[in-house]
Amino acid sequence: MKLIDSAKNHFESLGVQHLEVEEWKDEAGNASVIYWNPITLSEKNKIFKKSDNLNDVSILADIVVMKAIDKDGNRLFTLEDKLSLMHKVDSDVLSRIATEMVKAINPEEVKKN
Repeated sequence: MKLIDSAKNHFESLGVQHLEVEEWKDEAGNASVIYWNPITLSEKNKIFKKSDNLNDVSILADIVVMKAIDKDGNRLFTLEDKLSLMHKVDSDVLSRIATEMVKAINPEEVKKN
């Protein structure tokens, strides 16, 4: 097996990730669950190109808009939601979600879930 195949297999083994967001309740009063596929280098490149300044926290909203999906794989947010995410959503919660979406994970953590 070529090294590139091993690298691709590793990425594929990471699978869909998720996070329960206690602050965002669903209709039944339960924590909302946000899913996402691991971020790729190409997606990171798109996000960083949108901002000249890596200290621009709007990147957090971009990450959530780009990556957040429901359990069926449907996007949870659109580009039109970005302003609301930036001005009408708890910044600490949004930051926690975006950070989870871009952090490195390993297959051992995936196996635990």
